Amino acid sequence: MLLDEIGIKFGTDKSSKHHDYLNIYDRCLSKYKSKEITLVEVGVYRGGSVATWGEYFPKATIVGLDITPDCTQYANNNVFVRIGDASSSSFLFEVVREFGEPTIFIDDGSHRWDHQISTFQIMFPILKAGGTYIIEDIDTSFDSYLKEADFKGFSAISAYDYVCKLGRMLVGDVAVQSEKPYDLFIADNYRSIESIEMARRTCIIKKR
Repeated sequence: MLLDEIGIKFGTDKSSKHHDYLNIYDRCLSKYKSKEITLVEVGVYRGGSVATWGEYFPKATIVGLDITPDCTQYANNNVFVRIGDASSSSFLFEVVREFGEPTIFIDDGSHRWDHQISTFQIMFPILKAGGTYIIEDIDTSFDSYLKEADFKGFSAISAYDYVCKLGRMLVGDVAVQSEKPYDLFIADNYRSIESIEMARRTCIIKKR
């Protein structure tokens, strides 16, 4: 069964009925389907997403993170739920200590710029080689969302613009010559990135 068909069955908003992420993810993530991997997703909500991953990756350990205690009801079979604040590095490290380094990490949390950037800075170096990091709802970097809520948080730069600065170093590499990377994280990590793919409302970063 295609990933989108599974997502529709479980009612996740990642399906083609809403955000339409899963057709893109099917292409990017199908290589892991039969492997014993760990997938960590920030944001459980009503459980449709973790249930989708649990069926699509039958040999995987699926770990959903959320701040709402009621989300523990969605743990089942190969799906585990841990309650905590994913913007806290100590909580994320606890999850890694318990379940190991993830192969897939999906940030579907607060969608705040500072959280999207800091979570990426914490988890991408921990991600296994050949793994995939996904930032969902990265469109909160744009104007219409800023009229609705404070998605900036404490960041001086949007998550989208941060990824673009990362991509500039990835693409430019030695060609940028004397130009300095935006920050030390980008300077230390851009060479470990295989590719950055921007799609509708989402960003897929593959690690070498």
